[in-house]
Amino acid sequence: MTLFRDQRGSVLLELAFAMPVMIMVVFGGVELTRFLINAQKINRVAMSTADLVSQSREITEADVNNMFVASQAVMGNSTLTDQGNVIISSVTRTGDDPPKVKWQRDASGNHSGQSDIGTPNGNANLPTDVVLDAGDGVIVVEVFYNHQPLLFDKVVGNQDIYQIAFYRPRFGTLEEVLPNS
Repeated sequence: MTLFRDQRGSVLLELAFAMPVMIMVVFGGVELTRFLINAQKINRVAMSTADLVSQSREITEADVNNMFVASQAVMGNSTLTDQGNVIISSVTRTGDDPPKVKWQRDASGNHSGQSDIGTPNGNANLPTDVVLDAGDGVIVVEVFYNHQPLLFDKVVGNQDIYQIAFYRPRFGTLEEVLPNS
């Protein structure tokens, strides 16, 4: 009967039961933190790129390409072109017609996300809180990113992150992209 009263190994037994749960909690916290950091970076990419484009008096193809390079720099050490894509669109409204996508450029990243705003020369699908009066324009930047978990990729799978930013051009409507001069 001394066997049932002997408590020398009870701590090791409790540790053996608790350790897998503690490891899952720690690794889950790491994965959640990585996801949230990537979501914040994608938000920053959308806002910064839209702000940069909207500051232009006129925009050329070279300027657009530089905006894509800048968006990659904002993302930091994560490779936006390997796991994501940036789409820049200019939307304007003429008279009583619905807003139209005047031009759209794609960073040609490795993400297959299509613009939710629309296609060039087509009607723009703007959220109800984005209202354009006649003669108004807006720069729309959409960022798609495929977040890949490090540890739980078989359990959670890849998660798509999508961010969109709307900025009004400061000088005119930026209705066209000029060729490089």
